[in-house]
Amino acid sequence: MKLMRPMLIVFALAALAVVGVAYAQDEQPKPPETAPKPDAAADEPDWERLERALPYLSSSVPEHSLQAEQLIERGAEANFEALVEAMPSLPRRGREVLLRLLANTTHDGRVKLCLDVLCDRESRRTERTIASRALKSARQDDLLKLVEARLSEPELDEYRRIQCCTILGTITSARAQGLAEDVLAKAGKDALLAFASEDAVLRSTIETQFGQPAWSRYQGRHSAAPKMTLREFQTALDELALPRAADRARAENKLGGMIDGDVRVLLALARSPWPERAAFALKQLEDLQSQELQLATQSVMLDLVMTGEQTIALMAMDVAIAGSPPTDSEMEVLRPVISVDSEARLEAILEGMARGSDLADLRMQRRRLEASLRPLLQRRSAFDQEVRVLIQRFESIRDQLEMVEAQWAGGWRREFETEILGTKLD
Repeated sequence: MKLMRPMLIVFALAALAVVGVAYAQDEQPKPPETAPKPDAAADEPDWERLERALPYLSSSVPEHSLQAEQLIERGAEANFEALVEAMPSLPRRGREVLLRLLANTTHDGRVKLCLDVLCDRESRRTERTIASRALKSARQDDLLKLVEARLSEPELDEYRRIQCCTILGTITSARAQGLAEDVLAKAGKDALLAFASEDAVLRSTIETQFGQPAWSRYQGRHSAAPKMTLREFQTALDELALPRAADRARAENKLGGMIDGDVRVLLALARSPWPERAAFALKQLEDLQSQELQLATQSVMLDLVMTGEQTIALMAMDVAIAGSPPTDSEMEVLRPVISVDSEARLEAILEGMARGSDLADLRMQRRRLEASLRPLLQRRSAFDQEVRVLIQRFESIRDQLEMVEAQWAGGWRREFETEILGTKLD
């Protein structure tokens, strides 16, 4: 019995070893996972596939529009010209998506495409914002050549000429400043074109390191221009981006004193690529209204509303609300230099206001009555007969002014705020 127990243990261990070997032989090794081979056709789709996918860019089904967008994005570079030709036939949503895809390519034609969009009066806010954002990354030499060629066209209308001046302001070179000054010299009695060309010179000069000659020429043209050198001005502008709020507040006060109410300089800063400079200028312009440049201010604010980022566009809308509605004669001047969409929205605002309500005149009447009423109240009591009559007139003008201002502000928010907040570029 003593020998049987060890023998049973040995036999059991041997049996377990045999079973383990047999199981190991039955189990087949898993084949190594191999990466799928790339599909060349999927990476570079041909034109037929892209053409079939184009209608799906406007699809209300997110999966369809996303798949079409991804497919067209892969073939946008190789089929750029064909896609540009197909763009006008697409619905608005598909056209906007396709423009964004083409503007984000590295194709040489994207700069001309974006310039064409900005020079088209039919372009909507989303298209204009996409084109403006894409041109910020374009080579300035290529952009300058295209703008110069377009300005040399003899039949160029006023809208396209002003848009070219607006783009010139984004190019920081002496050549761009000289080209804008040539337009200024030929502007003649066209006040808005003269303003747009000088605004382009100012914007380019402010962002140029060695722009003192152009800055000196601007100071020579306007006696009310700031007296500091360009370098001092640029140093003060850089302080607007200081990290501490107290330092930024001091920089704003200092810069406001240096500019000393020059509306042209503030309007140039309002379209600065640096958001802190644009925000500073727009806050100043909301409180500073120039009757001489009222129409130019409205045109700049409309441009910012239709091309600026959301925050800047909303601030520009507040500046436009603080101004006065254009009269019929002013609309005749303003209409050819703004987009069709801006024109239609502005006309709708003016038609929605009460007939016979002159906002500028009501504001002037209130200021005059306030100036007359204050010293009378100090010399006499509120129970004086003459003072009571003035108080009644002041209250009547104030109530009427509040109603008209509410209509003016409400019209801007109704027509433009939804468009600004609804713009989606990503």
